[in-house]
Amino acid sequence: MRTDRRRIQTAVLGGADSDEPLMLPMEAIELDAFRRVHEDDSFWCGTLLGGCGSQLTTKLYTDRACHFAHHPDPDGLPHVCGRRSRGVDSADHLYVRSAAAAWLAGHGEQATFEYTRTDGAPVGSVVDVRWRHWVLRVHLDQAVTPVWDDGAEPVLGTMVPVDRDTLIRRWYVHRIRLDSVGTARHVQIGTEAFARPIEWFALDECEMTERGLSTPAVEKIVQARTAPRPSLWSPGKARKVPEPEARAQALLRRLVYARRIESVPVVKQVCTDIEDLTGVDEELQEQLEAAVRHARVWLVEQDGARRKLFDNLNRAVKEQKPGRVRRLLMRVNARAAKDRTDAELAVYERASTYFESLDDLTRDAVQAEADTEKEAHKAAARVRSILQRLRGYDAYPPDLRPQVEELLRSAALAGELLTRREARRVELWKKRAATGTQEQLRVARRYWIHRSCPRCNAQQDKDCVLIEGPDSGKPRKEGHNERLQLVRDERKVAQKMARQKKKTRQEVEAPAEPMQPAPEASEHDPTRPLQERRPRSDREGQAHKARMKAAARLHHQVPRGDWYRMTCPRCHAGPGKLCDNDDRVGPSEKRQLPHDERLRRVLESNDRIGPGEKVARSDRQQQAVDVAPPPPARAEPRPPRPHRRDREPQETAGSAARTWHAREVTCPKCQAGPNSPCVPHGPHQERVEWAEEFTRKLWG
Repeated sequence: MRTDRRRIQTAVLGGADSDEPLMLPMEAIELDAFRRVHEDDSFWCGTLLGGCGSQLTTKLYTDRACHFAHHPDPDGLPHVCGRRSRGVDSADHLYVRSAAAAWLAGHGEQATFEYTRTDGAPVGSVVDVRWRHWVLRVHLDQAVTPVWDDGAEPVLGTMVPVDRDTLIRRWYVHRIRLDSVGTARHVQIGTEAFARPIEWFALDECEMTERGLSTPAVEKIVQARTAPRPSLWSPGKARKVPEPEARAQALLRRLVYARRIESVPVVKQVCTDIEDLTGVDEELQEQLEAAVRHARVWLVEQDGARRKLFDNLNRAVKEQKPGRVRRLLMRVNARAAKDRTDAELAVYERASTYFESLDDLTRDAVQAEADTEKEAHKAAARVRSILQRLRGYDAYPPDLRPQVEELLRSAALAGELLTRREARRVELWKKRAATGTQEQLRVARRYWIHRSCPRCNAQQDKDCVLIEGPDSGKPRKEGHNERLQLVRDERKVAQKMARQKKKTRQEVEAPAEPMQPAPEASEHDPTRPLQERRPRSDREGQAHKARMKAAARLHHQVPRGDWYRMTCPRCHAGPGKLCDNDDRVGPSEKRQLPHDERLRRVLESNDRIGPGEKVARSDRQQQAVDVAPPPPARAEPRPPRPHRRDREPQETAGSAARTWHAREVTCPKCQAGPNSPCVPHGPHQERVEWAEEFTRKLWG
């Protein structure tokens, strides 16, 4: 007998015929604690494990996995054991027995267990659980083919195949798996149905019913299959259809469904039923014949695909590619589980034998490869979902950063599962991510729509279109930044020109400082030559500018009651009327302050002071008034003016002594009117600066 050098990970306690399993921890630090717990126990290569019945000892290693080992023979020869399975799953049938016994005991049942031995199948492949009301047959591997109608309910391991026809006919099947938790194996029961993922539950969540073993998923499946379908029309108004025609329509629907689920046996049976059907009219007979012809062509294609599938499986076994053998075996079990020819059976048996002969390390590597492949398929699905959401973008705004990062990570995992078109789109987003995000400019559509776009060449009054991606040519949600930047540049130029124009006008309209005669200096004054040669200091220059600026604030020199007393020589606004806002110094059509020409006319008039009124003047102006000669006598005295409180109210557009807030002016960025919020987010900084500019104009 050939010596099996794989490491032993499981044993039984107490004796060679014991059914109490035990799993050895693989780490050295855990093995020390394991030895302390079981210092009084003995470990055996049990016969229920397929072992030789000899006693085992534990081996501790720090550079590899710890394991059980046989005691050496007295004659020094290596020990020979015919045990076929030595990995962590080699005692799963004993763990199933322990878990099932405890579960049934909790329900008041006492069960018996049989480890069915079929020709060529190792011990532990099948476990029969029997009690007074039911029998469960647990298939832990593919050594024994499940039988569905012999009185025992099959429960399949994760690697045991089941064809889709069985799933459709039985509604569901149960599966079992064992997960390692420390040095124990915990049982999980799953429910698999057609077109539904497997749902897993702990054994405590399951129960026995009239239908047999039941999980929470079984209740949903049974309820969905037994619930009556809602009627699409009233039974009283249903059109009576002859029986042959009704049967023909039902067969056509069944044929479509069978082809959709790729069930070859069902398609063959339906084609036979259609050919045997008689008593239909000529038009419906032509439809049935056409459906059968198409179904026959589809069956020929399926036969070719089936031959190719078994050829690939045979080639994978010859090339000894365990990962490919595993994938092809799963496809064979799903698509060709029935009606296999002798040649197909030989290929399948050869592949199953090869896969079962693999050692634990190779199986772990194959399982890791399968997990990686599964993750790659999930990543490919995520890539397609994200690309679908990014179809409407040809730029990289900051709010798309999480989606783009997830797209690049998933694309790296998907690898070759992506099509060429999907790979090109991923590469395009990769280049955009390397360039960086681009903030979307915000300009009202009514401003940029009247300009052509330099990027997508959209004409005036036409929306921008996408220039990249599968939706290229379709309208874009926002205009391109290149188009919106034209509007912003024009606004900056207009604001700059307005500031320059205002500055020039203020320089032209500013009155010159009145010249004062210099006092004559004494001939004996020694300081006069020094004063003539001394230049003006910076502080005096700033004071001079302040005096000039104060002189330009005419609305501070004229009482408010006299602002609109005279006609404006600039805009020709009559007495009591506001001046037109012809130089855009406020948010409305009228100026908050009268024109300087109007105020200057009031200052130059000789009848602006009424009884009881006082005019605020600077010290220099007061001195000028005091030293000025008295005005000439008038021919007729002017009648006294009424008191200010008795005058008629004048029209006004605002007060000069106030502070303008951002909400009270029109926003120069989004053109939001007074007392209207900025869109989309506000208030904008330009609106705040505009209000501050109004306040500076009013206060000086």
